[in-house]
Amino acid sequence: MKLLIDEQLSPRIVTWCAERKGVYAVAAAHVGLSGRSDLQIWQYAYENGFIVVTSNARDFMALLDVDLHPGLIILREGSLSRSEQWERLEAALDQILRHPDPEGNMVNRVVEIFTSGEIRTRQIPRSPDDRQQAYLKSLRRDTKGGGLEIASASR
Repeated sequence: MKLLIDEQLSPRIVTWCAERKGVYAVAAAHVGLSGRSDLQIWQYAYENGFIVVTSNARDFMALLDVDLHPGLIILREGSLSRSEQWERLEAALDQILRHPDPEGNMVNRVVEIFTSGEIRTRQIPRSPDDRQQAYLKSLRRDTKGGGLEIASASR
């Protein structure tokens, strides 16, 4: 599973994802997305197989008007400290990682973290289709690093 941490969240989360959960993550600023639009961040995530982690619920929820996306994790609380952001995300990651296929399970899913104890998951768009299955097939495991490589996926 690969996470793209949006700019309004602490980039320290990237290190904690790797050290504490074994999850590959990058900060938007570290991959040349500093100051870019939400749409550009969303497109980068789609093209590279990243699940976006953000607290910008309104703007990213508006971008879900697509047939297919790699997933979205939203921290719904505002003004969280760096450690509070991690506490919320860690609880959501624990829930996601319990699934036998976390990457596949997150395709077209939104995980909303309302408080440290309230996490909701829903599918958007609601019904899977052939494009979702094709996207899942385009994901193949990188046998060396344990991460994901994205083969060419068409929209």
